Amino acid sequence: MKGSPDLPSKLAIDSSVLIAYFLGEPTGELAKREILGQRRATYCSHVTLSETFYILCRARDHQFALDALETLEKTGFVKFYDSTQLDYEAGMQKCARRISLADCYVLALAKNIRGAAVFAHHERDVNAEVKKNPPPVAVLFLEDLIARSSLAA
Repeated sequence: MKGSPDLPSKLAIDSSVLIAYFLGEPTGELAKREILGQRRATYCSHVTLSETFYILCRARDHQFALDALETLEKTGFVKFYDSTQLDYEAGMQKCARRISLADCYVLALAKNIRGAAVFAHHERDVNAEVKKNPPPVAVLFLEDLIARSSLAA
């Protein structure tokens, strides 16, 4: 799947992608191969970092979460993006959709970078909103890419 046409060159990633990567889930392996460290511009918001930290902290412990995110920061694989414009756009996404504010930040960031929003797994609320009220960006789920690649194999 290297250089996969299924993934655009600019990506805004959700915390689920980072969590899957750090916890060694199958979608995390795909993220490692196809997103992190590849020639794609990969972005996440500070809200995504915070959400990733607390979930890793609960799943393992505080030190694991801290080490994981400090390592991510040092690699430069992900560009951290924050701005007042992003905050306003996330607010607009939240106004228009019944999904978490963190997910709204992913959609807003994808819009700002003119890329795709990437989630590791289908989330019920995000699925419902994408169908009912499609966002102005492509929304991709890594688990779909895994399913497609296993069907093609």
